[in-house]
Amino acid sequence: MSKKEEAEKKKPAKPVKQAQLGEEKKPKAKAPKAAPDAAAEAEKAVAKEKEKEKAKPPPRPPADLRLKVLKKFYGKFLPRGPLRDRHKLLMARWGSGEDHGGVTVEELRSLYEDWKAARAKPARKVVASG
Repeated sequence: MSKKEEAEKKKPAKPVKQAQLGEEKKPKAKAPKAAPDAAAEAEKAVAKEKEKEKAKPPPRPPADLRLKVLKKFYGKFLPRGPLRDRHKLLMARWGSGEDHGGVTVEELRSLYEDWKAARAKPARKVVASG
């Protein structure tokens, strides 16, 4: 005999299930549910609404538009001249206090537009061949 056959002989037989013997399962009697009061339903509804309100995070304040324009100068080269001077003055005001020294979006945009215009290459002149 092999080891497997010996191990199988040593195992006890599985017990026979009652359903296999022919006995039928009896369904359990459920207790009738009491009708909930209208007041109890209203309390549950109020509790659910409060949970929904707690789950919502507070609304974020709108982003400062000045930061969007200011970020365009990060890592950029401003050559010596009036543009660099304007940028230094704006940055000095920006770092001066909580309200950023009253630096406006228009000031930053005008500096950015002037900087873009200074960097733009002049348009090529098209020479007419003829």
